[in-house]
Amino acid sequence: MNDLHVMIKKDKKQQTFKRPLFSKGNYAYVCTRVKAKRSLLFSNDMYLKLLAMDLPSINRFIGEGQYKKEINELALSYSGLELLEHALQKNMATLNHQILGFSKGHLHTMISAYLHRWDIWNIKTILRGKWYGASSQDIMKTLVPAGEYSELFWKQIIDTSETMQAVIEHLKETPWYATLQPYMNQEFSLSKIENSLDIDYYTFLLKVIPSSPKANRLFKNFVKQEISLLNLKTLFLLKYENVEPETIRGLLIEGGEQSIDDLKCLVTADDFNMFLEGLSHFPFYNLIKEDVENIQSTGSLTWVIRTLEKIFYENSEKFSYMYPLTILPILNYFMQKEIEVDNLRIIAKGLESKLSEQTIRDMLVI
Repeated sequence: MNDLHVMIKKDKKQQTFKRPLFSKGNYAYVCTRVKAKRSLLFSNDMYLKLLAMDLPSINRFIGEGQYKKEINELALSYSGLELLEHALQKNMATLNHQILGFSKGHLHTMISAYLHRWDIWNIKTILRGKWYGASSQDIMKTLVPAGEYSELFWKQIIDTSETMQAVIEHLKETPWYATLQPYMNQEFSLSKIENSLDIDYYTFLLKVIPSSPKANRLFKNFVKQEISLLNLKTLFLLKYENVEPETIRGLLIEGGEQSIDDLKCLVTADDFNMFLEGLSHFPFYNLIKEDVENIQSTGSLTWVIRTLEKIFYENSEKFSYMYPLTILPILNYFMQKEIEVDNLRIIAKGLESKLSEQTIRDMLVI
């Protein structure tokens, strides 16, 4: 059990967050290793090339490059879409663990804290799968063991847990049990559990990052921007569905660039049109104005949410180049790698479902 794990567990019991004493991180070395890995990511033109292939050809193509090891290891057990998905997940998990292994001192501590998002993802995936009665095999397909815990750890939980309560009980020795335990004897609400886990994760992440030096402040700003993105996506989706303000307020995460009080006018807006009117007073509105104006004609929030995500990605990219020897290039690589995995999965699933090339292209993040 690592120091960060112990620290989280102590925080859970005391309901406080204590920052550890950090030694200096090896930023230059890790950023150099990440830069080399980043050069292997697929270009936008490569995604368009993949659209002209069939699924077996895509597996052969990626099996000749950075996914070769995973494709070769898994080809005896899987084929087609299953092979691709397992290879993508295993590759991303391996790279995340490699980068964490390269890092030292406070850089290691912060990367470890950041990568706990995948543990949260896996907990939510397992609970959701058990809730809907999915098979162990289907749940395993969507796991991403890129955080602290291994694929075997998650598989054991899936295979030995018949109920959601049993899943939570298996997580007793993890940092997230204190968040889940109150739901053991209550009627399950997936949305409440998932939101509690997200709030817990971001609260911890903000607390674990020291305020100095500058590298840490940049990381904290990155997290604040991500929280703001999540809150805005939540607001768009729930106001569009006319969800009660009290419910929406409970699903927002503290700590973003806009405080919960700043967002109050959006939460309490009488309807979606009033929500959009309130949104127009925020400084970022001009960046999404065109997509907002197209919501009525398209009947979809896809484009405005995609634009919000793109703004976040572009800011991350810009600041990773402005501050090349900080944690930002590392975080940006994690993000770009996740986008690559998502894009490859979208292409493969789209082709298997016989979607048109244009439909698949519209779904890609490029």
